[in-house]
Amino acid sequence: MRNGKYLVWILDDEWIDHTVESDIFQKKGYDVHVTRSGTLKEDLPLYAPYADGVIVQVGFPCDAELIEKLDSCKIITASSVGYNTIDIDAATRKGIKVTHVPEFCTEEVSDHTIAHMLMITRRFPSYNKQVREGGWNPMDTLPIQRFCNHTVGLLGFGKIARRVAEKLQPFGVRIISHAPTAPKELFAHYSVEAVSFEQLLRQSTLLSLHIPLRPENQNIISYKQLKLMPKGAFIVNTSRGGLLHEEDLYQAIVEGQIAGASLDVLLNEPPDPNDPLLNLDEVYVTPHSGYISDDALAELKEKTCQNIFDGIEGRPLVKTLNPEVLNHIKT
Repeated sequence: MRNGKYLVWILDDEWIDHTVESDIFQKKGYDVHVTRSGTLKEDLPLYAPYADGVIVQVGFPCDAELIEKLDSCKIITASSVGYNTIDIDAATRKGIKVTHVPEFCTEEVSDHTIAHMLMITRRFPSYNKQVREGGWNPMDTLPIQRFCNHTVGLLGFGKIARRVAEKLQPFGVRIISHAPTAPKELFAHYSVEAVSFEQLLRQSTLLSLHIPLRPENQNIISYKQLKLMPKGAFIVNTSRGGLLHEEDLYQAIVEGQIAGASLDVLLNEPPDPNDPLLNLDEVYVTPHSGYISDDALAELKEKTCQNIFDGIEGRPLVKTLNPEVLNHIKT
């Protein structure tokens, strides 16, 4: 607390406007402060010791050094589905609960994923480039396989992957997935075939990534895995950039092993404009925008604020990412 009021500290380099969150918090008598990475050094001693709740926007590092200074904090929430920038172990040692917004943007990301699938397999980027350069030749991008003849592989089978599977059913594609912790009946419910990781790679003509970025998943798709895929396969990634080794992807595309990639996420965001991967005609990139819609952004802000209220006021969270901390929560 500071000046007798609960203090919410927002760490964000991405969004300029936090009017919605500020209004929600101020109506309940909470104070709010927004810090950018450029002002973190001077803001740290002013807000870290007094913040009761911390909101971390995707991309802003909330590391052990910062967390160690959160002397009053009860809750850290990522304002996103992803939470890989938060040092959960450090928060646990400090007795701080960590959460995120797991129900956010499922519709948007699943739509975005399928749009990427259709664009890359139907060669939209190549056709668009050709027309912009004065061409008009529908035959110059062959081969193009009928979409219904693809085997779509889903790496992971969480909420977004399951919604992708539902939306793909009318297209008539075969859908397979590797998610070893998911119950078998879940795959059957969505008419999806559960396979091993190697089977997923060897059979997917269109591979879509739907797992979180954790240390064990870093570069889970590298050159070795790409070489196992059918020649001419496609990659779609709307999850996290660090899952896919980008230099290896470039090499696999140049060699003709992979026909193309459609990416909403990259290891470095924004990327270097001279990155060779971005200059391949076979690669289509959107700027980590799969979650965007007016409805989704309003939902995200409201649910993020609710996480803070629940964490500070001692109510159960939708999901606690470090449940072991519940045994020694600050009171």
